[in-house]
Amino acid sequence: MLACLVQRPRRVLTRDQILDWTRGRSADPFDRTVDMLISRLRRKLDAASPGSNLIATVRNGGYLLTARVRPVA
Repeated sequence: MLACLVQRPRRVLTRDQILDWTRGRSADPFDRTVDMLISRLRRKLDAASPGSNLIATVRNGGYLLTARVRPVA
């Protein structure tokens, strides 16, 4: 999930897009898998860097990685 967000920084990704890219399947309208995974990822990122808020929720849109990402040479 983190790799999916890092490869597309500062772009809003819908739940369906995230499921397609991470699991290769489409979502059920009531599928909350992505929400749970994002919640767990946020907790881990916050433990590593408290208060960083690296993943933002876009209402009626999805999620986005707020950090700037630069390729490593």
